[in-house]
Amino acid sequence: MNRSYFISSIFFIFLLSLFIFQQINLTTADLGRHIMNGKVLINAESFNISRDTLLHTNFFSYTHPDFPFVNHHWGSGILLYFIFSIFGFAGLSLFYGGLIILASLILFNLWRNKLPLFVSFPIVLFLIPLIAERTEIRPEGISYLFLAIIVFLLYRYARSELREKWLWFIPVISLLFANTHIYFIFVPFIIGMFLLETLIRKDFLKSKTLATVLGVTILAICINPYGFYGVIYPFIVFKNYGYLVAENQSIPFLINYGIHNPNFLWWTLSSLLLIIGGIFTFRKSKGEFPIALFITSVTFGILAFLGIRHLTLYGLILIPIFLNYAYILYNQTLEPKKLETRITASIFISLFIFISILINFNSVLPWRANWGVGLMSEVNASADFFKKENMQGPIFSNYDIGGYLIFHLYPKEKVFIDNRPEGYPVSFFKDEYVPIQDEDSVWNTELKKWNFNAIYFYRHDLTPWAQKFMIARISDPAWAPVFVDNYTIVFLQRNEQNAELIKKYELPKSLFSVQ
Repeated sequence: MNRSYFISSIFFIFLLSLFIFQQINLTTADLGRHIMNGKVLINAESFNISRDTLLHTNFFSYTHPDFPFVNHHWGSGILLYFIFSIFGFAGLSLFYGGLIILASLILFNLWRNKLPLFVSFPIVLFLIPLIAERTEIRPEGISYLFLAIIVFLLYRYARSELREKWLWFIPVISLLFANTHIYFIFVPFIIGMFLLETLIRKDFLKSKTLATVLGVTILAICINPYGFYGVIYPFIVFKNYGYLVAENQSIPFLINYGIHNPNFLWWTLSSLLLIIGGIFTFRKSKGEFPIALFITSVTFGILAFLGIRHLTLYGLILIPIFLNYAYILYNQTLEPKKLETRITASIFISLFIFISILINFNSVLPWRANWGVGLMSEVNASADFFKKENMQGPIFSNYDIGGYLIFHLYPKEKVFIDNRPEGYPVSFFKDEYVPIQDEDSVWNTELKKWNFNAIYFYRHDLTPWAQKFMIARISDPAWAPVFVDNYTIVFLQRNEQNAELIKKYELPKSLFSVQ
């Protein structure tokens, strides 16, 4: 690695780190559930539960413990549990951020010896906000690394820069991929796009190799606890999705809902550059136009538009195609100029991009309170309080906080619901979960059905039914608020079992805005 590339890589890592490392709000994160997933899988016997139950049913829930569930990220749960056991939450933050950084560097590395840094660096600088969109620690971080490696191998092979033997890492990676995150389904698609490109270019020897790799990869992803059903599951998961999750919604939907994310603008700018740059470079050099990368990028761009959870994936795949555009234009379009002039222009462009990013993404940068690694301050206070005082369920909780309760209270307490819509029947959301918060008559019926002893809510659930429900319980003489902080609120039912705790910890109504 030459010195200038090394220095630029360090600077890129530094800038990307400013965006990626955000402290964990465990009350709303899926992370707690993933860690517990891994813990129970490793120690199934001590939990008196079969691994088959863990892999195929929603066993964390007391409302639908036997509901069929495809635990497609079971492998990542084991990995996250091991990292947590050794390095804690700070280690998980560094691990997740490291996955995104490494994936970015792998794709940046494709043009290490082809483009001068004053051309390539402004491009990756511009893409940093998109790449860093998904800061919450999730199994998809592993996907980013796997997909970056696979694109790297396929692109270099298609350009005759890599020997065929290296492609056989792809089925091996895919085998791991199919058991860690649902993004594995993109692997056959990406291989198929490079196969299509070689067919268009009439490079039939490479086509034959890629077709073989594709076939073996499809067989590899079938090696999972669910077989072929696990392979097709990504295409049918939304058939049983009874709850709207922000990350699965389109950009226009979220804008209309009042959510303004600066990355919506970045998606627009990036997509315009993708299309306009594609048209221009195709006209300049059809022979070098990156067909597979272009189709893949457009596909991921559409997916990101329809569901913002794909924004980071879109940002990553734009690294190689934008650098490919730059390579074509730099070698065939730009007129010779003095090196000093080009470097000066690059510096000004980079400064303009950097200032634009600072202006638009000010809320996530280090001078904000939540930048860093590990947990947000005092985020575990409510769980510590609940456990210290030996409070009992059944607990009625909202969707957001399910993973948090699983992490802290399982197996002593199971959850009413958690943040896996596919883990519960659609009717449960429509007929119970939402109406129970929105209509007092339903609440009273469900209270008798489940005999709730405690209510444990994430306070910043902005759904109208959640806000209405919390206001109603503050005013409800049958329930006493006993804990509140910046994250959660806990109520206990006024009964003999809770009498001493309520006497000791009940909060006055004057503490709340609702009298």
